[in-house]
Amino acid sequence: MKKLKLVHKIFLGLILGTIFGIILSNIGVESPFVAFLMPWLQLVGDLFLRLIKMIIVPLVFFSIISGVSHLTDLKKLRSIGIKSLVIFFLTTCAAVSIGLIIAQVMKPGAGLVLGEMANSVEMKVLPSVQEQILGIFPTNPIDSMAKGEMLPIISFSIFIGAALLMMGEKGQILVDVIDRASDAMYKITDIVVEFTPYGVFALMAKATALFGLKIFGPVFKFILADYTANLLLIGVVYTALLILIGKVSPMKFYKKTFQQWLLAFSTCSSSATLPVTMRVASEELGIPKETASFVLPLGATINMNGTSIFFGLVVMFVSQIYGLPVALSQQAMLVLTGTLMAVGCAAVPQSGLILGIALITSMGLPLEAVALVAGIYRIIDQIHTSTNSLGDNLTAVLVSSMEGDLDREMFNNGGMFAKEKSISA
Repeated sequence: MKKLKLVHKIFLGLILGTIFGIILSNIGVESPFVAFLMPWLQLVGDLFLRLIKMIIVPLVFFSIISGVSHLTDLKKLRSIGIKSLVIFFLTTCAAVSIGLIIAQVMKPGAGLVLGEMANSVEMKVLPSVQEQILGIFPTNPIDSMAKGEMLPIISFSIFIGAALLMMGEKGQILVDVIDRASDAMYKITDIVVEFTPYGVFALMAKATALFGLKIFGPVFKFILADYTANLLLIGVVYTALLILIGKVSPMKFYKKTFQQWLLAFSTCSSSATLPVTMRVASEELGIPKETASFVLPLGATINMNGTSIFFGLVVMFVSQIYGLPVALSQQAMLVLTGTLMAVGCAAVPQSGLILGIALITSMGLPLEAVALVAGIYRIIDQIHTSTNSLGDNLTAVLVSSMEGDLDREMFNNGGMFAKEKSISA
């Protein structure tokens, strides 16, 4: 195992976890052996996620301040910020639209007969647009950090970084301290990431044992539609943007980002993937550290393309089950609403489901059918999160390309290690 690269270990953990989960599912979840084993799998999986969550807030806080404070000037910050937000908005709109189109082409809800719903899904009230805008700015930054509220943490970090940038030499001492703290968080991250293969194994084994293969029956078409829409977004929209704006090879991009894609697919958390995403950006894709430190934490919070696909898809799924047509005007509003909702969608498992329920309710559609989706949400959330994570580094590459500071030599070659080897030779 020590000779394998981390990406290979993660992939091995994913495959072995799935196989082990199928075996447990065949034995039976109610059997004494499986009943004894499941809490231990839960422990390993929860420990992995807890270690990841432990580093997210300080990592985001220090990395954003460090990234902003090292920008040449506020004009550079404004340029990167505007470009990032425009790309986030456009790709999210495209994602919701693709979800709507695929739902109407494949019609996953057509012909489905509902039986009794055994479980009800607890709803969460969706904040208004005004409340979401206000929520970006914290009334108490310390309280936001304690609660893990990423948008307020990001905005507060940007303010601090911009203030240090404006202070010039007077703020240099604090900038140096922030830089050291940021470096320390990266070292801690390296330690935590080494535990990833074991966490992935436990999470996949538990999920497969609980769901088994029977879940691919009644709702297989919905799962297929969701995966098709995500792969279409990556294959068409992401690829076109890489070629036209990034002016880079899409195949090299996908090869270098496969590690983060796989981790996001396994954990269902963009935040959990963020440390690997940032490392891939700076060491493989040639993205400047200050750009990566700003764009990627921001993207992990508000760039939810895969989840946005689900918003459009699940609304059409429910409407098709009950034979309720959704007018084009309503679909247009759905694209805008889904895009705004993505901003408030936390980068943790199940958040997309809660917001999807709120969206269905706001459109006056019956809620009972959501129980079908809730039962398999973990499976579709895997492709959502991996698409989300891929979109973060896509944006960072596009922004760096437009800013003219993308290290194309590193991107086109084997990454930082290969570049250092070439220089030494």
